[in-house]
Amino acid sequence: MNDTNGRRPRTRKSSHARPARRRVCAPSVMFRLALVAFACACPTLKAQEPIKMDEEIKPGLFHIRRMDAYLEMEAGLEQHRVRSQDGSGRTNARQTNRTASIYPIIGLTIDGDMVHPHLFDFSGSLGVGYTESRFREERLDFTDADRSTGFLHEFDLRADFLKTKPLSGGIYGTRRDDRIGRLFLPSLREVRTEWGSSWSLRHDVFPIRFSFDRVDTDRTGNRDEIDDERIRQDRLRLGGDWKIDEHHRVTYEYEHARTQQKFQGGEVDFDTTRDVVRLEHELEFGADYRHRLFTVFRYQEETGDLAEDLFEIRPELTLKHSEELSTRFSYDGRRERYDGLEVELHRFDAELRHQFRKELTTVFNFYGLEERTDDDVETSQGGGSVDWHYGRDNALGRFTGELGLAFDSERTRGDGGLRAVRNESGTFRDPLPVYLTRAHVVPISLRVTDLTGTLVYQAGLDFAATRTADRVALFRLASGRIANGQTVLIDYYVETPADGSIDTLRMDFGLQQAFESGLTPYYRFNYRNQEADASQGFDFIADRTNHHRMGVTYTRPQWSAQGEFEIFDDTIDPYDAFRIGGGWVVVRSDRQLFDVRLDFGQYLFVGGELDREVSEINLSARHECRLNDFWTSTVHTTWRWEDDSVRGTTNGLDLEGILAYRRGNMAIEFTLEYDLLRIAGSREDSVGAWINLRWDMEDIARME
Repeated sequence: MNDTNGRRPRTRKSSHARPARRRVCAPSVMFRLALVAFACACPTLKAQEPIKMDEEIKPGLFHIRRMDAYLEMEAGLEQHRVRSQDGSGRTNARQTNRTASIYPIIGLTIDGDMVHPHLFDFSGSLGVGYTESRFREERLDFTDADRSTGFLHEFDLRADFLKTKPLSGGIYGTRRDDRIGRLFLPSLREVRTEWGSSWSLRHDVFPIRFSFDRVDTDRTGNRDEIDDERIRQDRLRLGGDWKIDEHHRVTYEYEHARTQQKFQGGEVDFDTTRDVVRLEHELEFGADYRHRLFTVFRYQEETGDLAEDLFEIRPELTLKHSEELSTRFSYDGRRERYDGLEVELHRFDAELRHQFRKELTTVFNFYGLEERTDDDVETSQGGGSVDWHYGRDNALGRFTGELGLAFDSERTRGDGGLRAVRNESGTFRDPLPVYLTRAHVVPISLRVTDLTGTLVYQAGLDFAATRTADRVALFRLASGRIANGQTVLIDYYVETPADGSIDTLRMDFGLQQAFESGLTPYYRFNYRNQEADASQGFDFIADRTNHHRMGVTYTRPQWSAQGEFEIFDDTIDPYDAFRIGGGWVVVRSDRQLFDVRLDFGQYLFVGGELDREVSEINLSARHECRLNDFWTSTVHTTWRWEDDSVRGTTNGLDLEGILAYRRGNMAIEFTLEYDLLRIAGSREDSVGAWINLRWDMEDIARME
């Protein structure tokens, strides 16, 4: 287990002299010899050096190379207040929560082995302690108090078996109780417990791997406990490789996994069980083995919420004709069942890549696909693109240019129905929403997750969905779990016409000159023209976009500045934007670092369904100082102000200060945190203070 300073248990060689060899009885010697004989008798697929008994085996069954002890205590005071107002500005709801807690822990860190390090090696830490907390909640007409006591434990333990043998493995278990800071929101408490085992059979031709892992994560401390959650993940994996020769291999893997996500106070829980079989075949061939055939076979079966069953085969052939020219051909065939909807898809891709000297790269791509769903919806889609990238050094610095042209044609036919869109990515950048790329979305089918696909975000808590024209926009909620700048994955259904077509033409263009002085002007242009036609009674709004960005950055060793003007001329939600910002390293020395950053943005949305104006300011500062040989201080602060003429004003402040003392084996850390989030009709603020003490006692016992 890492301690509060992120350290791992130390294992250093002691300078103590070895004690005199003890006399042991015959049964003890026979037991040790039997264990060593068992280790040496494990299936050996490759010759290994035998263990030298006289030189390697030490007296005794257990050998403690190092044992340390530690005493740790954390105490904290927290207050969280929520205020909401009605339309006239009067307070109609008020709640204050106060918490006082103390967590003393005493523990051991240990490093050793049994009989021999190559047979059974163990290390880790174990701590036990006592916890006491007092709670008080006050509302407009209600007051309640409570107290809880109990025992707590933390551990980080690992054992490895037969490390030098072809068959080797290990087990591990860890439990941590951490405080996770969040921008403009109070810290979360996260208790994370993991345990598992992994084994491997090493072999030159057919190595095998096996593992099982379980992770339990509890997060508490959210407002009203609405989005407090528990996530449990179990995963069993069996895999290996068949190394036919140096240029020919087959990899296989079977995975059984279950994910459960429980929201406290929420109405929706997620429970999914998944079985996946995956095979990969790779063959390198031709002169100097420059060509490559890579094939993936995957079968997946899921049960539970939003389950997906999948059968897929995907071969890919890459031919390297010369150092400058290569081609790639691929096919993707799949049959998928997602939330009751069956989809069959066939897709072909062809790519040609040419490198002219070191300056110019040209890529041609052509594709076509056929898709059919059980809702009697057939889709044919095809298109192509060409992209050029040019970069060359010159007397002033380096010049780069990019140009891309693409055309896509999509046809649907049938009786009309649903079509599934899977794993569409979107990045939230305030104050801009994420627009889904498809029209006529079925809102109830929306599913938003993190990039791993395991953490599911909830509408109304983490994001809000609104309809603009025939498109759906997702807005990030400041009080939710999605961070500004975070990328998410989105699944949803769309309604399709009985007969329809969408033709899309795209062009991307960019220029940039990076001067040696640090000045870099640039220009980016994106054009998209989408023409749609559908059966009677099913209207599409054509989406045409002219997107211009022109700006300049200037970078120096002590400071940087940038400015950008943006014109987003779009039929759905056009806007003009102007952004300036910069950072300044005020002080940088061996003893301290102080830097600040300020950004300002102005957005004007005119011509869409909803006219609005948004202004935002972001200010951040950081100061780190080494006061003397024992004391250090760190201060971080972030302030965000946003004025939206439609959604109201958002005001957020995050302040954290840390004062740390370290001398010898003693470490003390004082932390003060203040968070403020004020949005339309609501004010939420919290303050917390914590003290953490740790005292390490080294080398308290040794047995050899």
